[in-house]
Amino acid sequence: MDRIPTMEGIEFEEDALPDGALVDDDGHIELEGLSNTRDLGGMKTQDGRAIRRKMLIRSGALANATEHDAAALIDEYRLAKVIDLRTEEERLKSPDPEDLFEGVEFLDIPILNTQALGITREGGVKGLLKAMKAIDSDPAGLMIEIYPSMLLDETSARGYARFFDELLKGEPSVGGDSVEGDDAGARPGSVLWHCSAGKDRAGLAAVLLLHVLGVSRELIVADYLATNKYMESRTQEILDSLSSYGLAGKLDEGVRVLNSADERFLQAALSAVEERYGSLDAYLSEALGITPEKAEALRTRFLEG
Repeated sequence: MDRIPTMEGIEFEEDALPDGALVDDDGHIELEGLSNTRDLGGMKTQDGRAIRRKMLIRSGALANATEHDAAALIDEYRLAKVIDLRTEEERLKSPDPEDLFEGVEFLDIPILNTQALGITREGGVKGLLKAMKAIDSDPAGLMIEIYPSMLLDETSARGYARFFDELLKGEPSVGGDSVEGDDAGARPGSVLWHCSAGKDRAGLAAVLLLHVLGVSRELIVADYLATNKYMESRTQEILDSLSSYGLAGKLDEGVRVLNSADERFLQAALSAVEERYGSLDAYLSEALGITPEKAEALRTRFLEG
C-alpha cells in the first residue's frame, strides 16, 4: 500500500482516506462549512507507534457544518461524541447544530470563563473591540497572559480532567464504516472536541493529549501551529466586520495576533505549568488526575503498532 508523505512524523495510507472528505498532510479534513477540523490519526509517537486514524478529531465550532459535513464525520469518521469547550454564552450565541448529528452525544465542558477577553470572543465584533481596547497596542501580551490560565485556572483544570475522562469512555460508533484493523466494530467511535476557532482551548487539549500519548514536543508544536493555515478566512471575516464600523486597517494587526497560533503563547502556558508543578507530567497527574493507569489506558485505546 502506498504511503503519502506528510508533515514529519505524520503519514496516511491512501486506502485509509475517506471517500467524502479529503485529508491534508496535517490531518486537515476538507469539509464544506468547517475550515479547521483535523484528524490526529497517523501522528508518530517517540516509541514508534502511531495514533489510530479516525478516532481523535480537533476542530473549531460546528455552527457552520452542513449536512454533508455531518454525514462525513458520522459515516466516515464514526463520530460518537462532541465535546464543546466553549463558555455558556458562546454556546448560546452560536450553538452546535445537534440536529444534523443524529445519535452523536454532545457534552459541554467549558474551559475558562466569560471574563477571558480575546480568547472566547464573546459578544462578536463589539466584544472584540472591548478586548482590543483593553490590550491597546499589545495583543500578543494579552495572549501570553491568558494562556497560562487556560491550564492553571480551576475551571480549566476541571474541564481538561473531564475531557480526559470522556476520552476513556467507550461509546459505540454511530457511523457504519469500519476502520482497517477493527475487530468487528469493537473499537469505540471517534471523539471531536472544539472551542470557537479551534486553536486555543482545543489546541491546548490536543497538546495535553498528544503529550500523554507520547508524541514529541516538536510534533506537538507543529500540530498546534498548523491551525494558522486554516484561520485566514475567519480572520478576514472579522476584518470585514470591523471595516463596517469604519475601523478598516486600525486593528488589523491585533486581530491577526488574536486569531493566530503562536509558539510564544503555548510556551507561556507550558512554562507556567512547569513553574508551578515542576513538569507537565506532574501537572497532568496532580491537577488532572492522569494516573499511570489512565495514561496507559489512553495509549492502549488510541495508539497502534
